[in-house]
Amino acid sequence: MRIPAAARAALLGAVALVAASLLAPPAGAASTDSAGPAAQAERPADPVAHDPTMVKEGDWYYVVITGDAGTHTYLPVKRSKDLVHWTELGPVFDALPAWIPQTLGTTPADAWAPELVRAGGEWRLYYAASQFGTNNSVIALATTPTLDPDSPDHRWTDRGLVLRSHPGVDDYNAIDPDVLQVDAQTQLLSFGSFWSGIHARYLDPATGKPAGDGDFPLASRAGGPVEGPSIVRHGGYYYLFVAFDFCCRGVDSDYRVVVGRATSPTGPYVDRAGVPMLQGGGTEVLRGYNEFVGTGGADVWPAGGTDWFVNHYYDATDAGTPRLNVRQLRWSDGWPSLDDPVNPSREVGHGAAYVSIVARSAGGVAEDVGCGYEGADIALAAATGSPCQQWQVERKGSGARILNRSSNKVAEVAGCDNTDGGDVAQWGWLANDCQRWRPATSTDGWSTIASVLPGARVIDDAGCAAGAATGDLRISTARGDACQQFRFQPVGRVLLADVAGTAALGIPDCTSASPASGSPRLQARSTDACQEWSFSSAGGATYTVTNVATGLQLSTSRCTSSFPDRGKLRVVASDASHPECRRWTLAPADDGSWTLTDAGTSVAQHLSLRLP
Repeated sequence: MRIPAAARAALLGAVALVAASLLAPPAGAASTDSAGPAAQAERPADPVAHDPTMVKEGDWYYVVITGDAGTHTYLPVKRSKDLVHWTELGPVFDALPAWIPQTLGTTPADAWAPELVRAGGEWRLYYAASQFGTNNSVIALATTPTLDPDSPDHRWTDRGLVLRSHPGVDDYNAIDPDVLQVDAQTQLLSFGSFWSGIHARYLDPATGKPAGDGDFPLASRAGGPVEGPSIVRHGGYYYLFVAFDFCCRGVDSDYRVVVGRATSPTGPYVDRAGVPMLQGGGTEVLRGYNEFVGTGGADVWPAGGTDWFVNHYYDATDAGTPRLNVRQLRWSDGWPSLDDPVNPSREVGHGAAYVSIVARSAGGVAEDVGCGYEGADIALAAATGSPCQQWQVERKGSGARILNRSSNKVAEVAGCDNTDGGDVAQWGWLANDCQRWRPATSTDGWSTIASVLPGARVIDDAGCAAGAATGDLRISTARGDACQQFRFQPVGRVLLADVAGTAALGIPDCTSASPASGSPRLQARSTDACQEWSFSSAGGATYTVTNVATGLQLSTSRCTSSFPDRGKLRVVASDASHPECRRWTLAPADDGSWTLTDAGTSVAQHLSLRLP
């Protein structure tokens, strides 16, 4: 898809790792007794990019990207030898071929979603041009003998129309092309965005143009938000990667990448759970995290035993400027996974941890009912561990956004009905106050979740106060009773990081045979389990917090005394004395941070919860 505005390429310095405790500044806060990790080298800024395609010629990697509508730049090209430092080479075209505006009846400000393939002794560049918001679109082709601008053979030649879609006639959108070399004589063009989803047509390898009119639907989704296909073969399967949800909204973009596989290049593709991609299926392989917001526009490039995966993201540290990620694609048990980018994040972990939101009234957990999408109700249900019951709590403007893991939609006051009894449901992120919340500590470690709308009504187990709880979640005026109180239990393994996300709490030199006590410290991120923790319910709103590598539990020193170092973090065996020193409450703030409070000392740790 397209870039919304002129992109800025200002370099940003990386955030140095800071020597600091997890704790908030107020007096009485305990110390992690850590000198902190050393500052890391400055991170090079990723190049501006949207919908990248990448190949290699000679010693150089080449990337072509969607153009910049703000400057009428058509298909910029960049190259690099190390995948980190990139040189701008200029655009493929100074102006679009004349037949494109003649065909569309309008002059697009840019060209979209290029795809580079080597065929017929030349480089073939497929790209799209469109009237934004419609399926008045074309896929076009340009060729060059070489990508090297220093070669006398370097020249781009327009090869004309590949595919056209017409408003009111076609149920597909002819954009976002991808080409798969099925075998020496067979190529498959996949394409599509919204409308009826992703389609495919065979190409004539001699010309790069369609071979007949046969059309193969590959993926579709209720509401239409699926686009940007990329197909790769591995083992006995073909894998279809597509983008779900919405690009081009800067830091409010919620693009993510999902995958399915098939034994035939034309499908049927199914996800890991067996759900057909023509019925909305797709196993998630990448979503935005840290500064990498709205990851999508992906392209997979197999290269001599190494599969590369390139995508764009919207830079949260630079007002949503779209930039390039390059990752290695790996395979296990017949399914893909992604490494961190070659130029990794400035922060530890992979975004906010997921939590279950557990009601005090009945013990049920907040669930996206039916695992639905826009308009789906949110209600209490028995805990099953489903992604439909898992949520991220992150700061967004003047409050917290509560995002469902399955649907990628957010909890909101439905229809902005800010009255007692107003429903709590979900919708795509619109960045309005009906979708923002202010969690606050209540009693005994429990929390309330208030809307930021006037009146600060809180989420309520409907009917609970009258003794007739329905499990439906609605908003009502705060009463301070158990029907309006919840706890947040982290799901699976998490990192306990400082609020800025520059370091993670770990046990130095930890092993499974580690001593039964010790002091955890803030450290630069490693990939072992010594920095990973799990939360288990310990009754009421309390938890035990266990180090995954050692089985030791987080505790505090001198918990039952009044010594000066009382409250300092340590780890002890799970059967150590004074179990109250190993009990913790956890409360979110509307800025995305968390307060972890020891039940024995009431000393609080101010931190962020992150995915490993």
